[in-house]
Amino acid sequence: MEGMRRHRCDSTASVPQLCNSPTVIVMVGLPARGKTYISKKLTRYLNWIGVPTKVFNVGQYRREAVKTYKNFEFFKPDNEEAMRIRKACASAALRDVAAYFTKEHGQVAVFDATNTTRERRAIINSFAKERGYKAS
Repeated sequence: MEGMRRHRCDSTASVPQLCNSPTVIVMVGLPARGKTYISKKLTRYLNWIGVPTKVFNVGQYRREAVKTYKNFEFFKPDNEEAMRIRKACASAALRDVAAYFTKEHGQVAVFDATNTTRERRAIINSFAKERGYKAS
């Protein structure tokens, strides 16, 4: 279990920083299955123990970006305009994750979205790998 041991870095910050690289926790699951609930609870706990953590809820990005779609049509796979908007919202959330790690010195980001397609998970994994983040 050598790899599981945590080492603390010397830091002038008031909260201890772990020497590990920033971590992106990727929520995966169908709608209304508790991803957001778990994301919030996990974030609250990690912040409580001193690990800077923030939730990036892609649904919130979507709600801010789109006010016109109020029904299921937005989530149909053949709706190309909506597909572009959903991808743009996920990309915006990932950009904010990177900014959180670099500018706010966060340690854990919870990426809260369905992430049910292999394509979406591959995008998130490549995003993390390119920047040296852990993704789990």
